[in-house]
Amino acid sequence: MRTVLFGVDGLSFRVLHPFMQRGELPNFQKLRDAGSEAILESKFPPLTPAAWTSISTGMKPASHGVYDFWEYDEQHESGTPRQSHIQTHRKGSKAIWNILSEYGKRVLIMNVPVTYPPEAVNGIMISGYMTPSSKANFTYPLSFKEELFRAVPEYKIDLEHNDMRAIEPLLDATIKMTEQRINLMRYLMQEKPWDLCYVVFVGADRLQHPLWDEILAMEPKVTEYYRLLDAALGFVMEQLGPEDTLFVVSDHGFQGAKRVFDINEYLYSKGLLHLNSNAQRDQSVRSANLKYLLKRLGLFSLARKANRAFNKNQIQGLEKQHLDVYQPFLFEIDWTRTQAYVPSLSGFGGGYADIFLRDDLDAQHISELCTDLRNQVDPRTGKPLIEAIYTTEVYGTGPFARREPHLLLLPSDGITFRMRPGNKRLWDDTNSTQGTHQKDGVLYAYGNNIKQGLRQAFPVEIYDIVPTVLHSMGLPLPDVFDGRILYEIFEEQKEPGLPEPKEGGRARQKLERLLHLIQDEYGNHISSRPQS
Repeated sequence: MRTVLFGVDGLSFRVLHPFMQRGELPNFQKLRDAGSEAILESKFPPLTPAAWTSISTGMKPASHGVYDFWEYDEQHESGTPRQSHIQTHRKGSKAIWNILSEYGKRVLIMNVPVTYPPEAVNGIMISGYMTPSSKANFTYPLSFKEELFRAVPEYKIDLEHNDMRAIEPLLDATIKMTEQRINLMRYLMQEKPWDLCYVVFVGADRLQHPLWDEILAMEPKVTEYYRLLDAALGFVMEQLGPEDTLFVVSDHGFQGAKRVFDINEYLYSKGLLHLNSNAQRDQSVRSANLKYLLKRLGLFSLARKANRAFNKNQIQGLEKQHLDVYQPFLFEIDWTRTQAYVPSLSGFGGGYADIFLRDDLDAQHISELCTDLRNQVDPRTGKPLIEAIYTTEVYGTGPFARREPHLLLLPSDGITFRMRPGNKRLWDDTNSTQGTHQKDGVLYAYGNNIKQGLRQAFPVEIYDIVPTVLHSMGLPLPDVFDGRILYEIFEEQKEPGLPEPKEGGRARQKLERLLHLIQDEYGNHISSRPQS
């Protein structure tokens, strides 16, 4: 029994389903007809590093230690400055490749994000996104690096800065990178022994952030990438035998955002965030006011063109949010007085905000803050800012649980967060439709013992993938996971003795098994999702 995990960063049914309806993606359509389909939820947070690590381990961030692109030093004393460091690898929890290696299974791991440096496995591992460069030692065994470049001389781990300078170079570089990724996948699957092949493609995320409208409009040059992805999927399906299984997964979904809410400016206005003497607040306010005035006069797009053409300093700050998405907001904070702040600018493209709260902020103030956030409404559209607010407990329990309280905010569709302060109006337009992450990702299961034509009536979670893969391979679960086996997608649902699920998981499993019985009684093609 072999298994393929075919990962696509940011793949969304909002893109897949319209393409399939037009007949553009025959292999994805085959998966849908001959396998099982479900929404794969990612929300704690819906961000690449945390989500792929959760998919790979079956655990929440408190167990594996990845919350963001950055990790933050603990504050040993209240009021002391906080430092940040780039995170390229998880801190704890066994990944699926560790578990299978211990079972004696052979693995091929290609370009899974946050896997640098590569680990010793029973097989081959090639680090993915967050690897410093191709000059680094990014393969295990190290000797495979030379073989990789002999087999695929133009192989790229990810796009480079120059690839993203304009739309045409971005499209060309993404397609070329994907072609080389497919060539490597073909080489490994055909030339090396394997029981698990786990590959991740990142091009969808790279294109959907700047080109969301073009993708939904199915412009020919943009759709070429998805047809290429479909062809790669077709090759994988050809490699499967009657005992093999395929899972297609994405770490999160996507949406188009046209409105932004300035979350740190909001916290500043509430007296919860204070800035130090290094903060350029007056300049930020002037920049925000200038941007607002230019938009009111219909001159903002002209100013942006002038900025690109002439590099005018007074306008240069207008596009700053596109350049510093992954730089944490820390050095401007007055740590002695601040009680709440959002350090990670990843949430602008990630479609979330993670508010760090000071330990001594009492429960009543936190409750009042949550109530006020829920009451925030877009003055233009009347849409509520918030879809959901979660507290620290959603990150799970484990050795890397966060010590300070947190509020994780997910916005309503069409809205994202901006973190730089300066816009006293709080609400603003994006310069154009901004593709941002959204919690509803993609799951397809296909192959041995998988139900055909199943449309899962309620979402499953990214933590469920590892237990389900182990079950599909006929292997026992070696430990307790935050996720569960997705019994409902299998033809045979006999449940062996398993470790007790974590954190109230028994109640969740009982509820879901009841829903499965109802689903089996009234049919498997339930298309609507229950409302919470």
